[in-house]
Amino acid sequence: MVDRKADRRTERTRTALMSAFVELTLSRGYEAVGVADIIRRANVGRSTFYLHYGRKDALLKESLKHPSSALAACARGDTTARMLLPLLEHFREQRSLNRVFFEHPVRAVCVRSLAALLEGNLRLISSAGRRRPALPRSLLALSIAEMQIGLVTHWLNDALSVRSDLIAEALVLNTRAMLAPAA
Repeated sequence: MVDRKADRRTERTRTALMSAFVELTLSRGYEAVGVADIIRRANVGRSTFYLHYGRKDALLKESLKHPSSALAACARGDTTARMLLPLLEHFREQRSLNRVFFEHPVRAVCVRSLAALLEGNLRLISSAGRRRPALPRSLLALSIAEMQIGLVTHWLNDALSVRSDLIAEALVLNTRAMLAPAA
């Protein structure tokens, strides 16, 4: 039997930790935030933090799942440019705050997290009967992740005059082009 009260308490704690982490990271930068800062802001004990997250970068990886999953879906072929627009609009609207996610050292974690999701999608594609990619899946996934994060980063930093729908279309088309040899 599942203890729903414990599940709700766990979820509240994880939410508090994530909220504290994101707020602090956006205001101070990733490297300036320590576990002590996070637990103080979340109002939880150190042992509670380590019960849920082994390290600060586990929180970072968790915070990247939602945006990464939207980008990784491009590899499955069932994502349209229109589906990416809300994510891109969010990035653009919050660019002054969320730039930390597109800069060193966090950018590398973003790329690796996205690549891991892409690699999972590439396994699904292979098991669905498409040819195995010429490159190892891990290298192909990393290359696609670098392209996607790079395109979004440069758009946010340099070329905001480019419409978000064009960036979304480029993300979908470039991902498909990189996967074309595996089709």
